[in-house]
Amino acid sequence: MTRLTIRSEKELQVETLDALEVTRLKGALAPVYLQIANGEAALQAYLHMEAALRVSSLSLREIEAIKLLVSQHNRCDYCLSVHTVKSKAAGLSIEDQLAIRRGDTLEDVRLSTLVSIGTQLLKTPGTLAESVLNNAKEVGIDERQMVDIALAISTITFTNLFNHFNDSKPPFAAAPSID
Repeated sequence: MTRLTIRSEKELQVETLDALEVTRLKGALAPVYLQIANGEAALQAYLHMEAALRVSSLSLREIEAIKLLVSQHNRCDYCLSVHTVKSKAAGLSIEDQLAIRRGDTLEDVRLSTLVSIGTQLLKTPGTLAESVLNNAKEVGIDERQMVDIALAISTITFTNLFNHFNDSKPPFAAAPSID
C-alpha cells in the first residue's frame, strides 16, 4: 500500500493534465503521477524537466543509462523496474544494464564515460575533477551534454526520492539482481 493519496484527474489544473499527456499508457495515468500531484507545482516542475530532457542532446539510450545508474545508487526498486524495461526498449542489453548498475566499464567508450561522470557526481562531493571533464571532451561529450547529464540525474533523483517517501510498488517485474 502506498502512503500518499491518489488524486483524481478532475482535481488537477489544465496545465498539469496537458503536461501529463505524454505519460499516458493506453489512455491511463500511472497512479504514481496522481500521487506526486499532491504537490501539483512539484509535479509540473518535474514534467517540464522531463520535457526538456526529451529534447536534450542526450540519446534515449544515454538517458536510460543515467536513470538506471541513479536508481541503483538510490536503491529505488520502483524506478529500477521501470527503467529496466525502458532501457531495453532504448537498446541497452541486459548485460549493459547490469554493468551500468554495478559500475563496470562498458564496451561503448562514450556511454561508459557518460556513466562514469554520473557516478562521480553521485559519489564524490564537491567540484568534479578537471580530469573527468577532459576525459569527457576527449570522447566527444560536449558542454551541452554535460548540462543535460545533470538534468537527467536531477529528474530521476526526484522520482527516486518520491518513491522512497511514498513506498511506491514497482509496476513491472523487479529488476534483476546485480549480485
